[in-house]
Amino acid sequence: MKSTTEPKVQKSTNTTLYEDVTLKIIALIEKGITPWRQTWSTYGLARNYVSGRLYSGINYLLLNNTKHSIPYFLTFSQIKALGGIIKAGSESEMVIYFKVYYKDSDDRTLTKDQAMTEIRKGKEIKILRFIRHYNVFNISDIEKVEIDFNKFNEIKLTNNEKIERCEEIINNMTLSPVLKQIDANRAYYDSNNDFINLPVMERFVSSEHYYATYFHELIHSTGHSSRLARPEVMDFAEFGTISYSKEELIAEMGATFLCSLVQIDSNMIFQNSASYLSGWLKVLKEDPKFIFKVSAEAQKAVDYVLNF
Repeated sequence: MKSTTEPKVQKSTNTTLYEDVTLKIIALIEKGITPWRQTWSTYGLARNYVSGRLYSGINYLLLNNTKHSIPYFLTFSQIKALGGIIKAGSESEMVIYFKVYYKDSDDRTLTKDQAMTEIRKGKEIKILRFIRHYNVFNISDIEKVEIDFNKFNEIKLTNNEKIERCEEIINNMTLSPVLKQIDANRAYYDSNNDFINLPVMERFVSSEHYYATYFHELIHSTGHSSRLARPEVMDFAEFGTISYSKEELIAEMGATFLCSLVQIDSNMIFQNSASYLSGWLKVLKEDPKFIFKVSAEAQKAVDYVLNF
């Protein structure tokens, strides 16, 4: 992916930084980089907290799509056995299962093994299926039980601390979006309701990775109608489209600019950003000039965040 074209960027006090970062990203992409990796740990799929068993079938859909950010559930009897109590006003979730009965010609109830033996003998067995359900409660609705978040080895908490210079950028942004933490497994910007969702800082590999992700979503938010009114944000496009891909490139390039500005542009973060950008450029047929156009859009977004 060779290119000698110079990036055309809007002049500002950070023009040199923008140019340097863009060319560094291009160099990494041309060199070939490791695949992008998620920089925060997740709680995984919905499961029973006591047994560790993952929910499957219809229950996979039901319990992986609740309002709860941590998908661990317990039955009433399990909560009682652990010495816990259910918070007042908590709502249960339904687990569906099928109860199967086997009856012989004399209407006697058989076990499954007995029924199979009779069937192999050529005898007629009635199989009766009934749908049943029981209720489970999320761990967030349980009190007096110490929850072990490392129980399933899918989440690791770190002692990350706030970085003052990064906090200043976030707090000083004009009309900045609200930060929420309603989904512990995802980082995203909700353009309809104008808020950013992030996992808590402790879930990230490092404080630097937390702010790199925060900056990514912050750049997305500059496209809101109350800010720069960027078409890629105003008119939401489906995943995989050129418009969607362009917006992801803008957000990651802008985040990389901000990381460099506050000097948290470590090799690990830079390489991860380059890998992310490379992935989206492939969607855009690996047009080597496109990244320069994106760079200009990202610079406008960064200038807005910095109140230039």
